[in-house]
This record gives sequence, C-alpha cells and structure tokens, in this order.
Amino acid sequence: MIWVTWRQHRTQAAACFAIICVVAVLAVTLGLWMRTAFSDDGLPACLARSGGADCQGKIAGFVHKFTSATQLISVPLLAIPGFLGAITGPLLLGRELEQGTWRMAWSQTVPRTRWLTTKLVLVTGGLVIFGAAISALVSWYQAPLDQVSTRLQLSTYVTGGLVFTCSLLCAFGIGVLTGLLLRNTIGAMVVAYISWEIVGTPGILLSGPLHIPGPATMRLPCRDGCPGASAGSVLPATGHFGDQVLSVTRSGAQLIVSYLPAGRFWTLQFIAGGLYLLVGAAAVACAVWLLHRRTT
Repeated sequence: MIWVTWRQHRTQAAACFAIICVVAVLAVTLGLWMRTAFSDDGLPACLARSGGADCQGKIAGFVHKFTSATQLISVPLLAIPGFLGAITGPLLLGRELEQGTWRMAWSQTVPRTRWLTTKLVLVTGGLVIFGAAISALVSWYQAPLDQVSTRLQLSTYVTGGLVFTCSLLCAFGIGVLTGLLLRNTIGAMVVAYISWEIVGTPGILLSGPLHIPGPATMRLPCRDGCPGASAGSVLPATGHFGDQVLSVTRSGAQLIVSYLPAGRFWTLQFIAGGLYLLVGAAAVACAVWLLHRRTT
C-alpha cells in the first residue's frame, strides 16, 4: 500500500518539495537581508533603550521597506493550501471511481477500510510535514519584522502558524469528499477549491465585523491631543508593537482604543485552525460513510 500510494501521489509530493525549496531560498535571502538591515539601523539598541519611542522614523522606514518585500512570499502562500489540497484530495477516491479501478483495488486481499486508512494516513502525514515546513520558514524570516509590527495581519497570521497546515488539511478533506461525489477529478478540484475559499475563517476572525474573541478596549488620557495616536501609527496607541489596533476614537479627554492584543495570536490560531480541522474531518468522515454505501 505504501508503494501504491507513493506511485499515485508522487507528482504532488514532487510539487510540495519544489514549493518548499523555492520558499526556502526566498526566505533565507529575505531573512538574512532583513536581519542585516535591522542591526545596521540600530533598532535592537533602540528597542532595548526606549521601547521604540525614540526611533519611530527608523521603524517606519524598516516596516515600509520589508512589508512590501515579504508580500512576495506571503501573498502567493495564501492560495497554496486551497490549491494543493484541492488537487490532492480528489485524486484519493475520485480518480479510482472515475477510471473504474476501484473494482480491482478493493477486490484484493487488502480490505477497502484498510486501503483508505493507509492512504489517508500517508497523504495527510505528508501534507502536515509540508505545512509545518512552510510555517517554520515564514516564522523564521518574519522574526525581525515581528518585533516592530503585529503578527495578527492576515498574511502573516495565515502563513506563520497552525492555520496554514489546518487550512491545507481542510482543503484536502473537502477534495476527498468532492472526488467521491462527482467522480470527476477536474470538476472535483474546482469545486473543492471554491468550497475552501468559502470556508474563510481567518478573514472572518480578523478582518470582518466579527472577532472571536472580541477585541479588547483601552482608555487613554489625552488632554494634550495625543499627536500621532491612530490605528496606523508606527508605535501603536497601546504602546506594544505586537498589538493590532482596530480603531481609535476620542471621548472627551480620553482616547478609546479597540485592539487585538498580541497575546491572542495563538488563541486565534487554535480557534481558526480548529474550525478548519473540523470542516476537513467532517468532510472525510462523510466520504468514508458514503464510500461504503455507494460502492456496495
């Protein structure tokens, strides 16, 4: 079964390896460049001395310079989980049913349950390794930028934690189900990708009107006008670079700051990742149940 699974999915494995190699080259190049600039600009000493208050101009220049550069990696990676999962998932059952090879595969000494379980474990394990490698590379090269900006921005949030791998497994699970239902691999890939796009949990959590858990609120005294305090200021109104400020409004002599604390990064990762895994697991469970009903 291991050999058969490898033969059937070696193209996807080669594609994953190629993507990791390309991301690794870009991540190492950008990460070393970013670390050199971070040190040459004197930002470590400034952060240690004043928390960034005395070098906001340098921080603004650093963030502006490298935010654009990091988009070259992070933006394409946003579509990779859906694209790769939608290609891999339908091939697991859809190709067997479309070509009629399931009659031979399930009439051998290997029962269909063991056949499906083995393939699911091997392919899922490969996707987990791929997702963990990509997230590790993104987290490494983003480390200097994370010291003076927030990790809760959508591109960093999706690619630099658990969400990337969970999103990939969700797309894979949806692909397994669509392949079984449609019995057409190309059509199943298209439907799986569209379905994955609909399950946009990170966008709902971070950029939509709904935040889970809800944003925190801070009231700051502001008798002198609080110059420079805004949602997009270099040093956030909360005084902590990791916070994502959503809005800043004035109420009398106070500023009311609505923000997502930096400490919620992993909380949101587990919530969004758990929702992705729930959808993916439900799709696979439904496919397993339908498999025994539709092919008996």
